[in-house]
Amino acid sequence: MSKTFAFVGNQNRNALPGEGKGISVYAFDNQSGDLTLASEYLAIDNPGYLAIDEKRKRLYAAVEIPAWNENMAVAFDIDPVTGALSYINMQPTLGNTTCHLGFDQTGAMIFASNYTVADFGARPGNAVAAFSIRADGGLEPAFAAAIHEGPNAVVPTDKRQHGHCAVVSPDNRYVYVCDLGLDRIMAYKLPNQGEGLTLASTPFTQLPDGAGPRHLTFHPNGKIAFVINELNSSVSVFRYNADNAELEIIQTLPTLPEDFTTTNTCAEIAVSTDGKFLYGSNRGHDSIVSYTIAPSGEISLMGWTPSQGIGPRNFTIDPSGEFMLVANQKGGGIAAFKRDIATGALKDTGKRVNLPNPMRIVFGTFG
Repeated sequence: MSKTFAFVGNQNRNALPGEGKGISVYAFDNQSGDLTLASEYLAIDNPGYLAIDEKRKRLYAAVEIPAWNENMAVAFDIDPVTGALSYINMQPTLGNTTCHLGFDQTGAMIFASNYTVADFGARPGNAVAAFSIRADGGLEPAFAAAIHEGPNAVVPTDKRQHGHCAVVSPDNRYVYVCDLGLDRIMAYKLPNQGEGLTLASTPFTQLPDGAGPRHLTFHPNGKIAFVINELNSSVSVFRYNADNAELEIIQTLPTLPEDFTTTNTCAEIAVSTDGKFLYGSNRGHDSIVSYTIAPSGEISLMGWTPSQGIGPRNFTIDPSGEFMLVANQKGGGIAAFKRDIATGALKDTGKRVNLPNPMRIVFGTFG
């Protein structure tokens, strides 16, 4: 019988109330949506982002500490019976405030994105770094990295870089890096292991000043990409051109009601596995915004569901598609929602996990 676990990265360093537990592992009941604590891995600081390789039973965590001039990516084995984590190794990410990890489509490489809030010009200062994954799941030292500003930048700019995610295209040809500081989505050719990062023929997509592209995800058809813009609270839709890496913008919609005027920043974005619905998170409005997706890729607003907490940094749809877990980083813990697969609608189940600062949730099913 298969088992499903939810792995939760928690803010546990310099956090209020400061009770985060590193990585918490919960057994997940996909019939009821119940979460039962199975294990904890405490010997890690601020594992703000997690990435899972279910096939190989491995978990990777990004250590996100702004006060350190360089952060770490950490590799773990997963016990498929208990969900417990076993440490393999860690590597420096060549940048600071590491906030995202993304695999290539084969699982042979992983890319770390660095928000880079260290002093301007201070080393190492890279927005993105590439790592090969060893046969045992451990990380080799970074073999490539890129700076998005200054004299060593791939595309010089007078703005401050803030890499926030690196996503490999479905055809495994390009690496797209959302840079929130530059309002650009950088496009690199997928490197062979040991090679440097080289810009694609369309080197970047420029978004409006102050948009703040944060996270990118592809539609299951591989032809459309969606980006949530943190700073101007919007979602942009792009048509993907595999010949030249171009992301052609076709639509941008707000994530907020017209009458909402309080400060808001967006965080997570996800597409349902059937490709019919798109979701994003609002921090300030404290909601999950829902859209329908047309066959053309264009989206239409459905509405908003309160996140039942403060600051929903991340949310994840479970493998069955029938539940969504929302990580409210600033208060309220994890809230569980029932998801109607046919309509995409969310309904609060009333079930909560009492964690003070959850940052990221990933599911893994084994057996």
